[in-house]
Amino acid sequence: MNAEIFSNQFWEEAWENDENTQDKRMKRAGLGNPDAPGFEKWAQNFNANSFTEKSQQRTARIIKCVEKQTGHLGDLSILDIGAASGVFSIPFAQQGAKVTSLEPSNVLHEMLNDNAKHYDVTLNTINQSFEDVDIAIIGQHDLVFASMCPAVTTWQAVNKAIEAAKKFVYVSLMAGPKENSVVDEITAFLGLESQPMTADMYYLLQLLYGNDYTYETLIERHTQHQDKSVEEVMQQLPTWLKEVEVELDESQLEEAQRYLEDKYGENVPVVTGGKFGKVLIHLEEEGE
Repeated sequence: MNAEIFSNQFWEEAWENDENTQDKRMKRAGLGNPDAPGFEKWAQNFNANSFTEKSQQRTARIIKCVEKQTGHLGDLSILDIGAASGVFSIPFAQQGAKVTSLEPSNVLHEMLNDNAKHYDVTLNTINQSFEDVDIAIIGQHDLVFASMCPAVTTWQAVNKAIEAAKKFVYVSLMAGPKENSVVDEITAFLGLESQPMTADMYYLLQLLYGNDYTYETLIERHTQHQDKSVEEVMQQLPTWLKEVEVELDESQLEEAQRYLEDKYGENVPVVTGGKFGKVLIHLEEEGE
């Protein structure tokens, strides 16, 4: 048996050197960059979808799960990393928590402040990235919360989150490759090979265990079923394909559109999702 696999250094280096993790793949594809063309439109759509009834039900489920382990959120100070437009920061504040929200995008930071006013809550918002923020300046918080945040996808970043926490750290990450039925169909139809992302959660769990942290974890598979017009699908298809490092030329895009029209007509059933992991790290010893 290879003794290296029991070494924390082995897993730290493996995570750092893996070129197929979500953050590295998205950066190579130019996705999620606040300065990239189209980001503002994406942010507007994200904000609109974050406060729908369905989205708020999902948020409430996650918050309830966290609260079962942390106790009443109103008693906590919370640092929300990558707060976006406030999908979690605002419900935390509505529970009475003292919330500091970190959001590096100017567009999302402005939406965050607008939403705080709309929902009549008080947030301490900071327009800065987690990578650049000084923990000595923002101080420690009872709960550090990072939900599907690209800024917390390395062991170094997780350690920084732990440094910023007094009691708990919550991190959610991909726990398997993303699923997209249209991507699977089109790549198979064109005879192309997609490259699924590595699950960051795999590395995180190895390192938490190896470093003797107390934590709870939950791995779930979620899927979303939607009917989209062929036009909508073709607008989103290049971005979806970038995530699996596939790029189509004009001829292939035309082939893909004809395939979808011939098979489905006007509306295409789209199934997206994947496996997602949630980890709550306990930093206090039992009995404290």
